[in-house]
Amino acid sequence: MPDAFSTFVRRRRQELSKTQREVAQACQVTPEMITQIEAGRRRPDPERVPCLADALETDRKELCHLAARTWQPSFYAELMGEASS
Repeated sequence: MPDAFSTFVRRRRQELSKTQREVAQACQVTPEMITQIEAGRRRPDPERVPCLADALETDRKELCHLAARTWQPSFYAELMGEASS
């Protein structure tokens, strides 16, 4: 099931009229990997997130924040000082 990260990746790619193949080539992954990311069936390796940001012409820091917030919400909240005591 798609999560906030995968939904963002799909929507942003579509906004830019890029194909999954184009994004995959930019990140040196297979088009199938992009399909799986967009469907929420797979997460990219964290070190690939900045490359995805570049391919999607979006801010690297913001996409990394979205990934962390989506995949590790408790860790992200603690890291950002948002955890309740």
